[in-house]
Amino acid sequence: MSAALLAAALATSLAACSSGDSSSNASSGGGPVTLNVWTWNLKASVPAAKAITDRYHQEHPNVTIKLSEVGGTDDTAAKLLAANRGGDAPDVVQLEYRAVPAMVVAGAVKDISGDVTGAKAGIDPNTWALTTFNNRVYGVPQDLGPMMLTYRKDLFDKYGVKVPTTWAEYATAAEQIHKKDPSVYIASFSAKEFEFFAAQAAQAGATWWSNNGKSWKVGIDSQQSLKTADFWQDLVDRDLVKVEPLLTPEWNAQVNSGKLLSWAAAAWAPNVIASVAPNTAGKWASAPLPQWAPGSAAVPFLGGSAYLVPAKSKHAKEAAAFAAWLGGSDEGSKLTLNLDIYPAGKAGRQATLTHEPPKLMPQQKDFYQVADQVVKNSTVPVSWGPDVNVASNAFGDKLNAAALHKTSFRDVYQATQQAVVADLQKSGFTVTK
Repeated sequence: MSAALLAAALATSLAACSSGDSSSNASSGGGPVTLNVWTWNLKASVPAAKAITDRYHQEHPNVTIKLSEVGGTDDTAAKLLAANRGGDAPDVVQLEYRAVPAMVVAGAVKDISGDVTGAKAGIDPNTWALTTFNNRVYGVPQDLGPMMLTYRKDLFDKYGVKVPTTWAEYATAAEQIHKKDPSVYIASFSAKEFEFFAAQAAQAGATWWSNNGKSWKVGIDSQQSLKTADFWQDLVDRDLVKVEPLLTPEWNAQVNSGKLLSWAAAAWAPNVIASVAPNTAGKWASAPLPQWAPGSAAVPFLGGSAYLVPAKSKHAKEAAAFAAWLGGSDEGSKLTLNLDIYPAGKAGRQATLTHEPPKLMPQQKDFYQVADQVVKNSTVPVSWGPDVNVASNAFGDKLNAAALHKTSFRDVYQATQQAVVADLQKSGFTVTK
């Protein structure tokens, strides 16, 4: 959810600033074209967005961008499938990376490999891979979620706690903090953050989905995955993390009052925290995510989004060109940084190195240098399947209940495995062991 919030900043800002004659919708023969772009809602910087639309219009005076805010990734994906069946699809659609495989399998998005070759040079291979399947490209990455630990530096110092570099050290830090003050926790345990648990399992060596044509393998209940379940089971059972969903009024209040001291998420987390706890600015810092193996720096990405071209877009070439410019060009990538997202393009990433740090931690002048190194180390793939929604629905509520009642986390992972396998088989896929 949180990744989706910041990934949406660019698109909604563009919506606020789009202008032009939307009634003109000529074909790609050189006349005026209106690109209908689907995005989701988030208030963002109108001046920065206007700079993007103005610049694109200067270079492409016959192209008008018309955005529709249709909800988050889950809502957008469902509406895209319906539009694909009905033949009334948009020209560009913004989706988080986890939703891309399902759209590819459903035939709802185009293979745009031949239309975005120029953008590839402007995006690192580990990022380009997020929208590439079987060597075919289905979208252009726009923003990223380099995984980091954002923490209350002042209170870590007060309690004499070292910033953890491994998950074992994280557990020790959780003990130390809660022992010093039983009302304070190192973090909340938010059971419905499905993407985080998938990413952490991948960091531990698990592959939740992999495929070979129509044959899928599911590893949600693999030993590497269950290792991460055991880790959180231990912390929850010992009351070392607070069982509390993210971004609720209760969570916000505890963050403001210094009762929750960290958030293991990504480089977008400081902007989220600043939006709910602005008075704590200057007290936080960010560091690379803890590791399972000491000395290892490899992590996956968490969150971020891409722009894809629906299969029934009326202006597919123009749509692909817009997506390529936004994500892969020097201009587009640099401009997106002003919208408080972490750019996927090389030029935008390079621009972060001289950019002011997030408002939450103005004193951490090396924030973007740390984040840039994390991006370079983001070499662990997180493979998503065509039924991520089934897995997420089976996982979140059951894990939350297990945390509240202190029942088996392993049972939740195994039940999710069974639900995903059954759904794939019902959908006509072969599932191998």
